[in-house]
Amino acid sequence: MRFAKPFTVTIASAALIALPFAGSALADGARPQPAPTAKAPHSAPAKQVRKDDKHKDAQRKAISLKVAVDPSRVRAGSSYEVTIYAKGISSGTALVTSPEGKTYKVSLSGGRATKELTVPSKARAGSKTVSVKVANKTATASFTVVAPKKQVRDDRRDDRRDDRRK
Repeated sequence: MRFAKPFTVTIASAALIALPFAGSALADGARPQPAPTAKAPHSAPAKQVRKDDKHKDAQRKAISLKVAVDPSRVRAGSSYEVTIYAKGISSGTALVTSPEGKTYKVSLSGGRATKELTVPSKARAGSKTVSVKVANKTATASFTVVAPKKQVRDDRRDDRRDDRRK
């Protein structure tokens, strides 16, 4: 019995010291993996890249986009024309975003398109920007808005009315 008590204490202390190391070894051990599932013999592969998709990706990379605004100075309340030149694409859709934030769809024909927009009559004078997006390419064009013409009052017309009343 004398020998059993110190031996038990030694074994218990060794177990307490080794327990943290054993826990980390157990944590790093292999985890159970889910069993593989059987696929139906008719199913297609999960993801196949078709030739058409590769062609579209090649087209997107080869597109160059230019945008122009005519005239470059536009009076508030007047119209201006946005011209789109898309090299590397013959047809498709372009999204034109006005300085006011409105978006318009425009069809490309031969890689070109135009859209006529109007500056609001109450727009502030200054530099404005139109943006155009075709496929994954975006281009911008700037123009200047100038103040609207002040209305000239025709005093002669008012004088005629006064003459008629007399």
